[in-house]
Amino acid sequence: MRKALRMAGSLLALASLVSLAVLLMALQSTAGLAAAAVFLPMVLMGLALVWLGNRWPRPSSGRRALRALLSGYRSTALLYVAAKLGLADLLADGPRTSADLAQSLGAHAPSLHRVIRGLVALGVCSEEDDGSFSLTPLGTWLRAETPGSLRGLALLAAEESTAAWGGLLHSVMTGETAFRHVFGMTQWEHRKERPELNEYFNACLDHATHRVAEAILEAYDFSSFGTIADVGGGHGVLLAAILNAHPSVTGILFEQAHVVDGARSSLEAAGVAPRCRVVGGSFFDRIPNAADAHILKSIIHNWDDEKSLAILRNCHRALKPQGTLLLIERLMPARVKYDPDSVLIDIHMLALTGGRERTEAQFRALLSDAGFTLTRVTATRSPFSIIEGRPAKAGEVTSSQEG
Repeated sequence: MRKALRMAGSLLALASLVSLAVLLMALQSTAGLAAAAVFLPMVLMGLALVWLGNRWPRPSSGRRALRALLSGYRSTALLYVAAKLGLADLLADGPRTSADLAQSLGAHAPSLHRVIRGLVALGVCSEEDDGSFSLTPLGTWLRAETPGSLRGLALLAAEESTAAWGGLLHSVMTGETAFRHVFGMTQWEHRKERPELNEYFNACLDHATHRVAEAILEAYDFSSFGTIADVGGGHGVLLAAILNAHPSVTGILFEQAHVVDGARSSLEAAGVAPRCRVVGGSFFDRIPNAADAHILKSIIHNWDDEKSLAILRNCHRALKPQGTLLLIERLMPARVKYDPDSVLIDIHMLALTGGRERTEAQFRALLSDAGFTLTRVTATRSPFSIIEGRPAKAGEVTSSQEG
């Protein structure tokens, strides 16, 4: 149909233009104007048919699009090999042949050559006229030393996420976490056994927090708090940004024992270590007292309602009576089209952690069950919102059924 419309439109427009030109040359001006009145609409009709032919949907376009979606595993696997072997770093100083790279890596040269050509197809590498390969600007994001490097994410995607998503059907049929079904343990237990993956995970979190910290500081005034506890705060990236922005505020960074060692050096590098106490422990057991505010960024979405309530109730016990709870989370949209990323991250939580993204009403109900009143929700220019809660006064706690 597309081809037929374009051909018919082109022929109609061309024939009409030729006929009009001949008549204008052969006839007097008055007759020429009359001819123009007849043939110009035909020209426009022909052009309209050409336009319609170009807009007509291709019969196989949907199939091709779906095939591209189904082939995502190929890109993940190629990027994983590049990240695992450190190819981007080996190409950082200029083009090299696949044979040269294979010798450096102890790899099978013909197979490596084929894989690098696959990376060329993805745009990560480029193929030179002499047959050597170089790194593209896209490929530099796989270099270990690039600020915000995605090398760790490539390793996590292949060694954890892809396998867990492969068990998504199990989650759909049982409601259980796909990661546990596939690996026989939780994501957190797996990373304790694989410290290098835990380092990559923390590095990814640090970078993600760096990207949104400015937006969070713009949207919310933290200056009224004396002491802020960052609960599950990783290496303290967000807390350091807040302390640097507000010199009068002190901080408590609360994290698991195997994370806090890296946090101390991060806080020292940020210049806020003298104003920040680092405490190791589990937020399922207890949370340090004496804070005016608790910040939990991207924590509650990792857990189901039962475990989330355990964390929030510990916050309620530790927080000062007039304290403030600040959850920094994505809000699930009413419709997928409003925020498809959050919808996909929600499924990621289903597969990997057993948690979920939540709507404002669901957060309101969760906070209410933990003894808090949701006081306001502040949007930021990042994908995150700041959900503020305060310890509920007598009579303020409402039923969780609204969520």
